[in-house]
Amino acid sequence: ISGLVDDQTVSRFGHLFYEELVKGWDIPDGVTVTLREIPDAIVGNVVWIEVNDEIVFRDKVGTRMEGIEEKAQVARSALEIYIQQNKEALKDLGGY
Repeated sequence: ISGLVDDQTVSRFGHLFYEELVKGWDIPDGVTVTLREIPDAIVGNVVWIEVNDEIVFRDKVGTRMEGIEEKAQVARSALEIYIQQNKEALKDLGGY
């Protein structure tokens, strides 16, 4: 099984963020990425991303479409850096 991204977002903004995050990305084998969201009408929706249960990215996506693509690209970069830096630990967990 290749890597898995579990979309646990609840709003259309969160789902759009997820779609932008995974578009064209080959998730490494054995890596589980979970995308979570808390809707907040005052500060905007907050998303965070976990890799094997460790939070590696957190940000507000707001309640407008503008900027979601860029934030997803920033999140993917953060994930790729985290995965690269933690290859050995991920191997020990049976992944990568």
